[in-house]
Amino acid sequence: MALTANGVGSGLDINGILEQLMAVEQRPLQQLNVKEASYQSQLSAFGQVKSVLSTFQNAANALNSADRFAAMRATSSDSSAFSATAETSAAKGSYSFEVEQIAQGQRIVTNDTTEPSVGPGSLTINFGSYDYDTEGLATAFNQTSSVSVELEEGGTLEDLRDAINASGAGVRASVVDNGTAKQLVIAGSEEGADAAFTLEGTGGLTDFSYDATDEVGSSLTSLEVAQDAIVRLDGITLTRGSNTITNAIEGVTINLLAPSDGKGKLTVANDRAGARSAIDAFVKAYNEINTTLRGLTAYNTENGQAAALTGDATARSLQGQLRNILGAVTQRTEGVGSLSELGISFQRDGSLAVNSATLDAKLNDPDADVGGFFAGSEGVQGFAASLSARLDGYLGSGGVLDSRQDGINDSISGLDRQRETLARRLEQIETRYRQQFTALDSMISSMQQTSTFLSQQLANLPSITRNT
Repeated sequence: MALTANGVGSGLDINGILEQLMAVEQRPLQQLNVKEASYQSQLSAFGQVKSVLSTFQNAANALNSADRFAAMRATSSDSSAFSATAETSAAKGSYSFEVEQIAQGQRIVTNDTTEPSVGPGSLTINFGSYDYDTEGLATAFNQTSSVSVELEEGGTLEDLRDAINASGAGVRASVVDNGTAKQLVIAGSEEGADAAFTLEGTGGLTDFSYDATDEVGSSLTSLEVAQDAIVRLDGITLTRGSNTITNAIEGVTINLLAPSDGKGKLTVANDRAGARSAIDAFVKAYNEINTTLRGLTAYNTENGQAAALTGDATARSLQGQLRNILGAVTQRTEGVGSLSELGISFQRDGSLAVNSATLDAKLNDPDADVGGFFAGSEGVQGFAASLSARLDGYLGSGGVLDSRQDGINDSISGLDRQRETLARRLEQIETRYRQQFTALDSMISSMQQTSTFLSQQLANLPSITRNT
């Protein structure tokens, strides 16, 4: 830009005058800025609407699961002895349950004062089960399989441990230093009476031989014997090779933890906590939408201030459609057909409220078929899926909200183009004003010079004296 003088000849404040004139000329630019701020506010507002609407759709989708409403719960009166879980196929009932003994694997250990002699040789691990007499003493071993490991010359107790563990034999070996001697502990990987084992050592591993039917002379002693779990269900004795029992009560899994002191109770009942929690989350999510839309479409009559979406047709349409959907009655031949029948109703401020007594009663009433209402039944779409599909029209790619935001972005782009055009026009106006005032300054300066010259000439004229 060329250098300009500020009224050099006349003293006229050209820059000051131009600033005031251009301030007036720039008012349309300021109006564009105000419009853009409004559009940006609308974009942010629709972003908030998308967020709460997405949360609401997730809450609706969570209700589109029949299993949630058919859930069963198994409870134990003695949680230290056993626990239980139930599938939807389980039937309601109450059972007496007692744990006489839990299943466990076999575990043996070497002497705690003298370390066993270790040398090159082989160790065969035989798997099977023991027979016991009436006094609980092992009388015979019924072998079913075997695995052998080898120890080379110079091998240590730790090397034997590693060889056993690397064999995949179904036992786990560890070395424990008790401060007096190192002890080798060998434990079965499986539970149950059929997971028992014997050891046959040869060569430098002879000291590691072990058979519960003849422990005399062995350097290993028993820490735990392999045994089955024994329980009593409604007075019937059950024996299982695992502490997880899945075939005693249909649809119920029982986990044994420890022998019980006496008879306990196992109860199977409807579990409505998950369904109730999902419904409460659904209501909460809708109320967040209601609060958000009310705030974004409000108009403050006291100060005449409108919110970002006051009067917006898209926001009004969304409010109306959601209210219509949630208040609709479905045509069902059986069970509840509307949210209001479940005790979920609109309040004066547009929010939803839950009558807990009514809702809990319906959830516990098989004839109400709340699961069928939300998740559908017999090929008929339920309320949750129908609502989610309607919400897709707003939230989906190319949906109502995407289109609305695209339109706002197009408007902002249009403002940018107007701003560029206006900026060029303002530059031209300022140039024209400056040229005009520069010319005016020159003219005033010339006139001032002429005035000064005339004044000087008049002052030099001879005085005229009138004789009387």
